[in-house]
Amino acid sequence: MSKISKMSKKFKRLFVVCAVLLPLAFFSCQSTSGKGAQDESVGAKSSSSSSESERSRLKDINITVTSSPGETSKGKPFSAPYKIHVAKSDGTPYSEIAIVAEYPASRDGDSVSFGKETIVTDKDGNASFSPPAPQFSVKSYVFFYPESSASLKSLAEASKTQAAWNVRTNATSRFGILVSIVDYNQTGGIYSGGGAQPSTQAMTVALWKMGLTGSQNADFHNSVDANDPVRIHADAQRLIRGNSTFRYVVYGRVKYAEKMSQDAQGNWVVSLAGDAGVLELATGKVLLKTSKSVSVKNKSQYNALKSAQEEMARLFAEEIVYGL
Repeated sequence: MSKISKMSKKFKRLFVVCAVLLPLAFFSCQSTSGKGAQDESVGAKSSSSSSESERSRLKDINITVTSSPGETSKGKPFSAPYKIHVAKSDGTPYSEIAIVAEYPASRDGDSVSFGKETIVTDKDGNASFSPPAPQFSVKSYVFFYPESSASLKSLAEASKTQAAWNVRTNATSRFGILVSIVDYNQTGGIYSGGGAQPSTQAMTVALWKMGLTGSQNADFHNSVDANDPVRIHADAQRLIRGNSTFRYVVYGRVKYAEKMSQDAQGNWVVSLAGDAGVLELATGKVLLKTSKSVSVKNKSQYNALKSAQEEMARLFAEEIVYGL
């Protein structure tokens, strides 16, 4: 057989092999490509199904606080844990569901930052949260809501519930506190009142009612009027003459927000606005600043003013007890 004939036969065999292999390769590529698309489709459906399942779960969840501890003081743990119950709308308990407990974790002046801890319900839908001992005083809340993906966070927070988180100052009745609150008349001048200090007296009484019985009246009206903590500190140091019993100065100003008036029913309306602060005697540092406003009505002009001053003092005292 000639060389040309042999080469012709080899070429025919090669052509046949290629003709067989190429469709197989094409089919193989098509099969692989189709499988990848199918996997992606299954994954998308699975993700969508999971998202819908989570959405349905978040829409059908009720969280109830069944028990919460009373108030504590700064540095002291709560006497008992917070307890919650989680159920569906038909009352069926939600078991093994993750719940976020969001609680006051730090404080900088009036700004409170919150920390988070995840708790999980048992077979009966119950869970408890034992927070760390609070290191600052505050009157706030602890919140409970279901854990969720970021995209459904707003839906999760729709079922949020709360409980009181009250932490008092660790100051006690043994701590001496000087109180100087300046009152102003309706024209904006300092109210002299023949030596009377109605808001100072009201503040001292309010602090006594809240357990700070070491509080007593003082008078630094010029320094308080100037809102000058350095001068207030110097005035207080001269007054106590090194007596270490005294720890703080509570100072403030109470002014008319508007002139007294009578409404259509003949009630006197008194609106006051004021600010207060707490200064540490050992360092001169201002530990707390707050502002409040009140409006009171009474048939008696005297009683309207007295009630407004007492309410302002109560609000200031509460800020001090839960902020110092």
